[in-house]
Amino acid sequence: MRPTESRASPGVQSPPERLEIDIATTRPGTPGGIFMRQFWHAVYRTQDLPIGHVRPIRIMSEDYALYRGQSGAPLVVAYRCPHRGAPLHLGGVEDDAIRCVYHGWKFDNSGQCVHQPAEEAGFARKVSLRTFPTREYLGLVFAYFGEREPPSFPHFPHRQSEGLIQVWNHEHVPCNYLQSFENSMDEVHVAFAHQPGGSHVKLSADLPIITAEETAWGMLRFGTRRTGKVRQTLHYAPNITRVIVPPLAGMDGVGGWSEIYFSFTPVDDENHLWLITSHVEVTGKDAEAYRAKRAEYDSKFAAAPLVMDVVRDIWSGKVRFADVTHPDLAIVQDIAVQAGQGRIEDRANERLGRSDAGIILWRKILTRELLAIAEGRPAKKWETPPAEVVPTLGF
Repeated sequence: MRPTESRASPGVQSPPERLEIDIATTRPGTPGGIFMRQFWHAVYRTQDLPIGHVRPIRIMSEDYALYRGQSGAPLVVAYRCPHRGAPLHLGGVEDDAIRCVYHGWKFDNSGQCVHQPAEEAGFARKVSLRTFPTREYLGLVFAYFGEREPPSFPHFPHRQSEGLIQVWNHEHVPCNYLQSFENSMDEVHVAFAHQPGGSHVKLSADLPIITAEETAWGMLRFGTRRTGKVRQTLHYAPNITRVIVPPLAGMDGVGGWSEIYFSFTPVDDENHLWLITSHVEVTGKDAEAYRAKRAEYDSKFAAAPLVMDVVRDIWSGKVRFADVTHPDLAIVQDIAVQAGQGRIEDRANERLGRSDAGIILWRKILTRELLAIAEGRPAKKWETPPAEVVPTLGF
């Protein structure tokens, strides 16, 4: 029998080959890219986008321009001018419009071309620029890149009790977004990766049993300890984790543990952004004390090396992992490990165990959804998370 001949009996069809699904890619046109473009994505910090400024951004392997008009509203538009393809972030903002630096073509906030200095009257109305729904929430700029109508916004709730919203530093992490999202599902790693420096010492007292369940909006993960107490963490589809975390080192005297909203936004398949905000439950004089302490903290560490510079020193062996000191120590530790897995982790050669229950479940969900998209079948209709389901600390 030649190698190309079928071994099936006459009249018996061989079972169809199962499609290979790449759960890590978010490139346009792929099942993963189509899936991810069903959702809003955090793309920038509000504080980093002044009125009248334009920024280039790259999200899910595509380039865009982000600007803030004089009205204060942010807008994401196509990266290149439709005239000759010049990058629009080189241009300027006029009222709520953007003007290309190359030949002066101007586009209003609907994307309509409204001025072409060297062209015939009437030509401008035939030209438009693609725009993308853009909103702000919890100190971050969010955008929607899908073909259909965007889901409702805000797409996830925040804690309603009084307190301070703190926007964290913005990190560009050199690995696939799924590695960091999966790490946020791994509660056991904190007892080891964060042991140097003791940032999570209370969570390291005993190792929890991890379980997880799918929800209408993503996944709930539970870490049950010997005492019976349960730490509940929320993972909003497709890339947001809501969890309670310890205060920064040196900040534990004010504010206590805070609730964070952690967005892992793909830049491309080998890079992603960490865009994080936290809710610190302090009010009145306690809030004033927290702000003062935070200002003192930031001033003290203003000259600290960049997170990625420290990470590279760890990777090169210049600094031992256990010896690192840094104001953002937990972030340094996490990125060193997660990006240290490689730009795109080799999942085919892993050996997952009981503690990986959340990761295993999310991969099953993601594979199921991407397979449905690849085969043209109906996929899950994701719901906006309910406000009453909140994370718990559990110790």
